[in-house]
Amino acid sequence: MNRDRTILLAILALLAIAAAIPAATAAGIPDDLSPGFTFSENFYDVYGKPNLTAAIVGDAEFDRGDEVTLTIDLINRGVVLGFESDRMPDGDNEEDLADMELGYELQQVNAIGITAMLIAPEESPIEVKSGPQQAGSINGDKGERKTARFNIEIDENAPAGTYPLVLATSYLYQKNAQVSGNVSDSRTDVNLWYDTLDQTQVLYITVKKLADFEVTNVSSDLRAGEDGRVLSITYQNTGEEAATDAVARISVTDPFSSTDDQAYLGTLAPGESVTGIFVLDTDSSAAIKQYGIDTEIRFKDATGESKISESMTATVTIAPLIPTSEKVKPYILPVVLLILLVLVATGVRYYLTNFAGNRNVPRTDEQDD
Repeated sequence: MNRDRTILLAILALLAIAAAIPAATAAGIPDDLSPGFTFSENFYDVYGKPNLTAAIVGDAEFDRGDEVTLTIDLINRGVVLGFESDRMPDGDNEEDLADMELGYELQQVNAIGITAMLIAPEESPIEVKSGPQQAGSINGDKGERKTARFNIEIDENAPAGTYPLVLATSYLYQKNAQVSGNVSDSRTDVNLWYDTLDQTQVLYITVKKLADFEVTNVSSDLRAGEDGRVLSITYQNTGEEAATDAVARISVTDPFSSTDDQAYLGTLAPGESVTGIFVLDTDSSAAIKQYGIDTEIRFKDATGESKISESMTATVTIAPLIPTSEKVKPYILPVVLLILLVLVATGVRYYLTNFAGNRNVPRTDEQDD
């Protein structure tokens, strides 16, 4: 997936989550305003807001088919940028009130009641299994942090590459503060104005390159009651990485048995196919139908680490048992001809021995006196 497409998918996901997170407070007098808040008695306006930044904790590279829990660090990097005076305090009591208000105003960089949601763009091979998570509150003046955890599942057929995940956060923050009363008599009213702040940011995870396999062809001459029959299975590396020292293995159950259930395939580059040869015996009582034989490949990846592929199925069909009469039928005519030849040869030999030889002996008609 190229970078432009990744960014486009992330933008589409940002638009899709608009309805899923709480809406910001409408312009004008907010709902989250203390009833006693009096704008004309406000001493200061402070500039600065919470600013949550997120990062995936640990390794963000995974294999296709993985089901993992992502731990995401949420750090509040909000800072007070400055403040200005709305009006000057008049007298000692108002000076005390102004100092008290400023102390409250500086808390507006704190993120309160954070809700975090992780979303995968449409058509992504990543599925987020967890719903919205509550992360509590994070103060900004000290750069505090909290964690949120989300379970994700990566499709078994996910191509290798980098994929975006959109983290949406929504929380309250103190937008303004106003105090009134008499500080010296410890009779003060504190009025706070809260507003909602929504943030979205894109995190990335990587699906690692890996060899992957599928069965592309199966041929056999399996027959009920026959031993030593050949099963040929062709495997193709459909992944993005070469597999070395690959060995295919079949798992057979009744009505099959085998003492030759492994085949060395060697190195399979991406897109390359290799055929493994196995020898099977088939029980004479085997039903004449199709059977599925499980097969897998053990191999080494680019780092030399041993891996085992997902289980695959090779479909084979058993041919019927051949009756003994059918087995010998092809040999009947040759045997009869051989017997006839033997009889003819024996007759010729007998004739030559007993008759043809006597013709060559001279006959004597008269006896000597």
